Amino acid sequence: MSDETDKASEREELERETGIRAASQAARGLFLPAVGACYYCGEDVAPGARFCDTDCRDGWQREQTAKQRAGRR
Repeated sequence: MSDETDKASEREELERETGIRAASQAARGLFLPAVGACYYCGEDVAPGARFCDTDCRDGWQREQTAKQRAGRR
């Protein structure tokens, strides 16, 4: 039972973090529509999610930051 609870908590935390990040990016004009796949690795994600986990989210963010520093979008 605790495995299910742990997984639900992890999913909830990921969705919350993703939502916060999306709101922040939307405010900066970087909103990502949900497409059913992780924007970083391409794995299937839950409806409404943009990334499969925090590693992919953070990796995508690092790439975007590097592109902005280099003057690309």
